[in-house]
Amino acid sequence: MMYAPSRCSECGAHSTNPPRESFDVNVVPGMRHHALLSTNEIPEGSEVPFVQSLVSETDSRLASLDDAISKLRGQLKTLEEARTSLLTYRTRNSAILSPLRKMPPEVLGEIFLWTLPSLRDEFTRCKVDVRACPWVLTHVSSGWRTVAHSTPSLWSRVVINYETSAPASSAYPSSLVEAQLQRSQKLNIHIRGCEETDFLPQILMFQLLSQHSSRWEELSVRLTPQMSPLLAPLRDRIPSLKRLWIDWTSPESQTAVQSIDCFQTAGSLVDVGIYNEFDYAPVSLPMHQLTRYEVEAPWDKHLSLLPLATRLVEARIDITSDREPANLSLSGVVELLHLRRLYVSNIHVLGCLRLPALEELGLWIHETDKDIVQILEAFIGRSACPLRRLCVERFPDVPTTVEILHKLSAITQLVIIIHVHDAVHSNNINALMSALTVSDLTSSTAVAPQLISLLFGCENTSSIDYSLYLEMVKSRWKASNCALRSAVLLTEVRHPDPDTLHGLHTLRGEGLDLLLVEGVDARAQMIHWTYLTPWTEIDSCSSMFTI
Repeated sequence: MMYAPSRCSECGAHSTNPPRESFDVNVVPGMRHHALLSTNEIPEGSEVPFVQSLVSETDSRLASLDDAISKLRGQLKTLEEARTSLLTYRTRNSAILSPLRKMPPEVLGEIFLWTLPSLRDEFTRCKVDVRACPWVLTHVSSGWRTVAHSTPSLWSRVVINYETSAPASSAYPSSLVEAQLQRSQKLNIHIRGCEETDFLPQILMFQLLSQHSSRWEELSVRLTPQMSPLLAPLRDRIPSLKRLWIDWTSPESQTAVQSIDCFQTAGSLVDVGIYNEFDYAPVSLPMHQLTRYEVEAPWDKHLSLLPLATRLVEARIDITSDREPANLSLSGVVELLHLRRLYVSNIHVLGCLRLPALEELGLWIHETDKDIVQILEAFIGRSACPLRRLCVERFPDVPTTVEILHKLSAITQLVIIIHVHDAVHSNNINALMSALTVSDLTSSTAVAPQLISLLFGCENTSSIDYSLYLEMVKSRWKASNCALRSAVLLTEVRHPDPDTLHGLHTLRGEGLDLLLVEGVDARAQMIHWTYLTPWTEIDSCSSMFTI
């Protein structure tokens, strides 16, 4: 049985149920209407008008609800707009009370300096990015723009890198570079040319930078054949230049110029790095005033330059040819009275050096080097220097290393840099760590008990047994007769396992001065250990882990 349709009190639609306050969509089980809803039965002719009336009634109610929802949505949008307006108003008023308004401009400028990207990031970007600092600081407010424009050190570093697939003409718009040059005082110029990129924009850019050469304090440049001739006009125009780094893109870029003498008259130049990857290019330098020297050249070229560098404090001597000891001319003795830090790529050059102030020595060990101990003993005896730090790349066999530490008992810092070759072809590093491990904490037979610092660097994918490393450090830290106070572990790729990290964390909690670094930051530290210029190693990613 079905009720006859009646008008709903709320929406006026007909209903078979008695009048009610709201539209009820519930159907009582057992009724004919429920059966039609629950099955696929065909309605009888007399039932069709009833169902049609329900559909019509529902349409009316839906229209009413849609209208109510539309009105509510309009009200909600109005409320949201009002809230947004009030929130903006509140934020603007709160800004009036901000401590930044009271901050002196010089303090704000100092904070701005901490926002500058790293040199590595700027080289990787390969373009001027106005969305990055310092450019973006000028778009925050008129006050910030004034402070940014009046802080010259924000704009002093100019990085131009054409080693990219981007068009050279669009990566560094001259208008933006010129604006940066105008806002700066002293300038640190880093420009990398590229032979595979249109050379005309590179020449124009170098010429633009050269117009401000009187304000250069740093210059690192990778020269193309077209750029090399542009150095000559710099003569007598770089009075403020303190640091210089030069390398070349190809052999042709070096042969494009017979010699470079524009830096001979640079009266402030004290720090020089020259990387001759392809061939030796003569560069005249004011050797008598240099305090830092990093040059890759044949030994005879070094031998002609070093006696003139009487003020050197730090030097890296890379031998590009005549690497075999028998081919080195070791006649005479070069005395450098103030040199404190030295790295040599061939240990045999120590045979003609006398360095009475030397405190730190870095060595690249060749497989043919058999008389390392004798060379070091003779050098120390001749120099009578206070050597306290020894850094070794491609270190010798374990017995030789132990003998060095035994005979050079003044060494308190040992630095080992492990290369891929060492990890793949020998177990030297693990054997060395075993030799440095103290088996009896109360015994007096520990190897080199005077070592205060142990610094290990693992280059690229070099492997190291971290459990052995932990045991070595732990034993020397706890041994009563060992002086160990600090340890550094650098890993470019593979960092220690969780168990090793937990053990090192425990030692750090006990007071051990411990530093763990991974990735490009580790590489940067190893560069520092061997007195390389950081500019020579710019990568795009880094990571660091600490415990």
